Amino acid sequence: MAYVGNGHVATVIFSDFIYMNGLYNGANGTSHRARIPSTHNWQFKLESLSSSLYSLDVASASNEREPDEIWSSHVSLWNQVWLNGRIEIRDDVELQRQVNSALYYILSSLPPLSTRSEHKQFYGLSPGSLSRGGRLGEDYGGHSFWDTETWMYPSILLFYPTLAKEILSYRIALRDAAAHNAHLFGYIGWRYPWESARTGIDVTPDCCPEVRLYQMHITGDIAFAARQYIAVTRDQSWLKFEMGGDLIYETARFWASRAIYNLDRKQYEILMVLPPDEDAQPFKNNSVFTNAVASLSIQLADRVSCITEKSVPPAWLDIANNLYFPFDNVTQIHLEYENFNPKNATIKQADVVLLGFPLMWPMSKEVRRNDLLTYERLTRDDGPAMTWSMHAIGHLELKDFELAEELFRRSYETYVRPPFNVWTEARSGVGAVNFITGAGGFLQAVLFGYGGIRLTLNELEIMPPGRLPNRSTQLAFHGLKYNGATFDVMIEKEMYHVNVVALNNDNSQSMLYEHEQQRGSLRVNDTLSFRVDTRLIIHLAAPLCP
Repeated sequence: MAYVGNGHVATVIFSDFIYMNGLYNGANGTSHRARIPSTHNWQFKLESLSSSLYSLDVASASNEREPDEIWSSHVSLWNQVWLNGRIEIRDDVELQRQVNSALYYILSSLPPLSTRSEHKQFYGLSPGSLSRGGRLGEDYGGHSFWDTETWMYPSILLFYPTLAKEILSYRIALRDAAAHNAHLFGYIGWRYPWESARTGIDVTPDCCPEVRLYQMHITGDIAFAARQYIAVTRDQSWLKFEMGGDLIYETARFWASRAIYNLDRKQYEILMVLPPDEDAQPFKNNSVFTNAVASLSIQLADRVSCITEKSVPPAWLDIANNLYFPFDNVTQIHLEYENFNPKNATIKQADVVLLGFPLMWPMSKEVRRNDLLTYERLTRDDGPAMTWSMHAIGHLELKDFELAEELFRRSYETYVRPPFNVWTEARSGVGAVNFITGAGGFLQAVLFGYGGIRLTLNELEIMPPGRLPNRSTQLAFHGLKYNGATFDVMIEKEMYHVNVVALNNDNSQSMLYEHEQQRGSLRVNDTLSFRVDTRLIIHLAAPLCP
C-alpha cells in the first residue's frame, strides 16, 4: 500500500500507526521506530443495511479543515515541489508513472521545501521510508545506512540541493557519536556507524555483528556525498560555518588513521573491512571500493582546504595516492578484495561496478566493460533492486544499448508492485517495503544513465548517450540546479537542448560552457542545442580552489 508523509510524520494508508522522524524505541540493537497510534484510520463494517446514511463526528476532537480544503492545499504544495524539479518522459506513460512515484516516495520522507513551522533537525532516510520500521527486524527498524548517501541522495541533490543539505546535516548533528565510535575502535576522526538512528550510536541488531564491526565504507560514502554537494553548490558557508568542512576533514582523518603501510608492497592497505557485498563476511582485506572512497575522502579534504583552512598533512596525501587496489592483470578486472576469486564466487549486490559510477575512478573502457560483465554474472538473482541500475549506467556509457535497456528494466520491473508502484527490496517481494533505496537507484539510471550527467568538483558534464529509455521519444529534466543556476534539459533521439532558466545574481563569477570548439558565457533564457553523444561542460569561471 502507498504511504503519505512530509518528512516529519508519515503513515501507510490504512495503517494503524504513524511514525515520526527521529522518534525511536529500544536501545542499541533493539532500536526501531516508535509506533504512534493513528487516530485517522477509520474503517467500518456495516452489520445492517437498514439505512444508507451514516455520519461520524470527529471535528469536535480536532481542528481539522474541510476535506476539500485539505485536498486543495495538498495539490498546491505538491505542484510547488514539481515546479522546483521533475523528470518528464514523452510517449511512455508507464515509465513516467514509475519516475513520478519513485520521486514521490523519497520526497515524502524528506522535509518540505518550505514550511511555516520552526526548523527541526532532520534524522535521516531509511531504506523502508519514514512510514515503516515500527517493529524489531521490520524494514531495518527505520535506521539510516549507506543507502541514504549512495542511493537516494544523488537524484535529490540535482533537483533539491537544500534537501541534500538536510541529509548531510543529520550526519553533522551526530558528530560526537562518530568521534566516539572512531575512538572506540582505536582510531581518530569521525567513523560513522553502519546503522544510525537518533543518537548516532550504532544500532545494528545483535544478529549482525560483522556489519557493525567491519562495514565502515559508510564513512567514505558520507564524505563522497559531501563532495557531490560542494560540486553542485560551492556552499562556502556550509564548509566554514556549518561544520561541513569539519565533516570532510574528520572523515579523512579517520581514513588516514585506518591505513597501514605494507613494506613488501610499498603501498598502504586498509585491512579487516566488509565491502558493500555483504556476502564477503565476516571481513576481507583491501576492499577495492572501500579503498577508493577512502582515497577520495582524503583528496577532498585537500581540495577544499583553501576554504576550510584545514591543512591536510602530506602523510595523508601519501596514503590517498598509494593505496593498494587489487587488480587481475590477466583478466583485466578489479578484484572485489584481496585474493578474490571470480571463478568461485557469488556476490550480493553492486560493489566493484561502483568504481565506474558514481566514483568515476579512472580506468580504461576495456576494464570498465570487464568489471561490468564479470560482476553481472556473479551477482545473485535475489539481490537488492539498486544493483542493476548501476550496471545499466555502465553499459550506457559504453554504448551497449540493448544490454543497458535489459538491465534498466530489470532494475525496477520485477521490484515494483502495482497499483501504487510500491518498491520491494527483492524480486520475490521480501525485504524492506517501501524500498526507496531501489527507487533512488532507478532514478540515478534515468538521470546519470540516459541523461548522461556527471559531476566533478569544478564541472557539470552533460552527454546523453544517444538512446532514450524504453519506448520514450523525449526525456526532460526540469529544474536541474548547479551553482546557483537552474537548467532545463530536453533530450531527443538525435539532439539535446539546455535552457538557462535562472542564474545566481549574487555570484560575481560568470557561468561558462564548452562544447567541442565552442566557448561562451551563459545568460538567462539562453538555449544550447547539440547532437547527442557529444559533451557539454558547464562551469564557473574560477575553479573551486586555485
